[in-house]
Amino acid sequence: MNGVKRNKTIIALILLLFFLFLAVPTAQAKEITDMRGRKVQVPDRIRKAYATSPPATYMIYALDQTLPAGLNAPLKESEKKYLPKRIRSLPVLGGYFGQGQTANIEMILKAKPDVVIMWTSEDTAVNRKMEIDMRNLGIPLVFMNVNRIEDYGKGLKFMGQLLNREDRARKLIAYGEKALKEAAAVTRAIHPGKKVSVYYAEGAEGLNTECHVSQHAELINLAGGENVHRCPRKLGFGMEKISLEKVLLYNPGAIFIQEKDFYKRIKTDARWRQIRAVRNGRVFIIPKAPFNWFDRPPSFMRYLGVKWVMTCLYPGLYHIDMIAEMKVFYRLFLGIELTDEQCRDVLSG
Repeated sequence: MNGVKRNKTIIALILLLFFLFLAVPTAQAKEITDMRGRKVQVPDRIRKAYATSPPATYMIYALDQTLPAGLNAPLKESEKKYLPKRIRSLPVLGGYFGQGQTANIEMILKAKPDVVIMWTSEDTAVNRKMEIDMRNLGIPLVFMNVNRIEDYGKGLKFMGQLLNREDRARKLIAYGEKALKEAAAVTRAIHPGKKVSVYYAEGAEGLNTECHVSQHAELINLAGGENVHRCPRKLGFGMEKISLEKVLLYNPGAIFIQEKDFYKRIKTDARWRQIRAVRNGRVFIIPKAPFNWFDRPPSFMRYLGVKWVMTCLYPGLYHIDMIAEMKVFYRLFLGIELTDEQCRDVLSG
């Protein structure tokens, strides 16, 4: 009889534990509307997020260093020294950016992000494939719609809500809005006939560039410059190939350069020295550490980049201590405390 009672007691305890288990709340979900207008169920608390392109990955990092699930590409040594250890040790998950870049679905599954973020909401074959892949993996996918610098505030607001980092997002947005207002004020103060003409030099030979309406070159216009390469808006990767003869014909007043080796050569190259920007010493190497201030990829680093471009183009009109401003920006957005020497190193390219 005692055995029967004991068995009944054990069964009762098992049933009690079972119902208690059912009563324990599992991961709660919330419904959000992404920037494509889709309703998506995401975890109420997101511990890890993966973005399929660097600008969105940087944004996750800026909102909370503990949240990125992985990187889109291996870090360069010049980037590593300006990033915290946790970011440096993240796995490389790939992504969809540039030409021929793909996400590593196996690595994404291994990293176990709570949500996946696509930077663009355009209805493309890549986006449709990613949507199917993530549905098969059971990972919610959300779309952003961020193309130009004026969209970054909306992007930060959306991601702040998604990741429950709204207060943090507001601080970053405030900095960005102030930077764009400063740029607008400087641009208004410049007489249309006095704008500095600018050539944006990309590629190893400096003979790739962007149309004046391209999002890749938008800092030139925002900072009050005038892009010499005038052409209709085109879709695609950009980096249009042009001839040196055409650059000579443009004869820009300033040149912004992506590649360090070309920057070293341009000042001593007899052909390039025919251009007034080179003769007048108005050739600038774009800062890139840990992320590019100007383009490729375009990101919130442009908030600082537009200030730098204005100091290059209109030093008599826009007065700012770039080293002091860098310290403020890097502390706010990247959680990095820079020394004066590090600031000078970044500015020197």
